[in-house]
Amino acid sequence: MKYRLLAISLLVIFFSPTLSLKTIAQGKREAQVNWADGYISAVGEGIASPSGNKAKDQLRAVRAATILAQRALLETVKGFKIDSETKVGDRLLKDDVIRSSMEGVIKGAEILKQDVRWEGEAPIATVELRICLGGLGGCKPEKSLISALNLDQKSEQTNTPSQRLNDIVAKQETITQKVQDIIYDSSKPVTGIVFNLQGLYFEKVILPVVITMGDGNRPLTVYSVKSVEPQVIRTYGVVRYTDSVEQARQNPHLGDNAMIIPVSQITRENMIVIAFDAARVILETTRHGNDYLKSAKVIIAAK
Repeated sequence: MKYRLLAISLLVIFFSPTLSLKTIAQGKREAQVNWADGYISAVGEGIASPSGNKAKDQLRAVRAATILAQRALLETVKGFKIDSETKVGDRLLKDDVIRSSMEGVIKGAEILKQDVRWEGEAPIATVELRICLGGLGGCKPEKSLISALNLDQKSEQTNTPSQRLNDIVAKQETITQKVQDIIYDSSKPVTGIVFNLQGLYFEKVILPVVITMGDGNRPLTVYSVKSVEPQVIRTYGVVRYTDSVEQARQNPHLGDNAMIIPVSQITRENMIVIAFDAARVILETTRHGNDYLKSAKVIIAAK
């Protein structure tokens, strides 16, 4: 266990074994997550002490900046929550295959920017890297965080209700009228769904769970990792996040008739709760070969 922890902590240092720890320490790093567009970016700034050879000094500064950006990416990724019970870092420690895949994703991060400036004889390099959460927006699925984590093989979090909406209400009558507060064009097939948090606090996770309360206040699972086709999970993941419903509507992945459903509450286990009538509308609109949930055409909007 100690060896694995050390390996994860120093993973990005191994990418450039000829670079000294002293050089790596001379710089700074930062990262940010863009959930709506589906990527993580990181900036590293590396400095090399003058050696009298400017070409080599510049190369050393760029290597240092790259390693610092890679380290920032890795630290950010490790803190991601897969669900309410598991962080990415937990899977890296337990699974050699996933750790190897993640190393490849970090090493293969896209270079967005690379600059070098000089302060006297000392080069200061800035490198900006980016990795994708999934395969949307022109990202290559095989180089994404989602792909590296093998999430199509991940079980649901243990507190996910075992009974699903389909098990209970599949034989109930067809819904012929729009349910209040649910926005969509009922004359056309629904092409995706937006769960509107309406300002409720929800901790972003890679594999969210949406539930409803059925007869006798019994919880039923409406949407989870098990709702999505494995190939879709490997390629795109199961969800996107936006700051607003309007921003969600602009996402081409949802199509031109996305259904907007208000969220009623968030459970202590960080599960999203929607009204039972809203869940029934989802069931009805995913029938007849139009199961947009299987295609993960799902966005969670903050408001």
